[in-house]
Amino acid sequence: MPQYEAFNSEAEVNGRSVRSIVDGVGQFSSTYEQRVLEILDNHGLPNPTDGEWYSMQSYLDAFAELAETVGPKTVAKIGSEIPQVVEWPSDVETVEAAMQALDDVYQMNHRGGEIGYYEFEKTGDSGGVMECKNPYPPELDEGLIQATAEKFSDDGAFVRVEQTSEGTTCTFQVSW
Repeated sequence: MPQYEAFNSEAEVNGRSVRSIVDGVGQFSSTYEQRVLEILDNHGLPNPTDGEWYSMQSYLDAFAELAETVGPKTVAKIGSEIPQVVEWPSDVETVEAAMQALDDVYQMNHRGGEIGYYEFEKTGDSGGVMECKNPYPPELDEGLIQATAEKFSDDGAFVRVEQTSEGTTCTFQVSW
């Protein structure tokens, strides 16, 4: 999967999504949070604001620098913050509905031509396959999918996400 390279130069990301990396690392320490804000500022993204649009490539450049600093587990943690900060369609109440809506949420927070996608196919009563084609690292997608399933699952449901392929398009087996 191409990581940290926007599919086109016109692509943009909503400030809400940019803020998710600040919130994700801020849970670990205020020092990490300050470091993220510095990295964002260095890449032309000072004080990202919900509703404002920013260059996706600048965001990806900042994200790549951050990921190198904090490692893959923290990148997954950042992904797990996204379902808490984005707006979900009002009719999403189940894991299956959330998995189906994930692409809509992604499209609402990214714009500008080819930006990628998320595509879910249900394969059983409580499972399916998520296909992800975007410029983000698979660890971010794994954290995002895991936290989305947990957010919309019944209390106490065990959620499992396993990457089953990599390359231009990553796939994840999801069960809940």
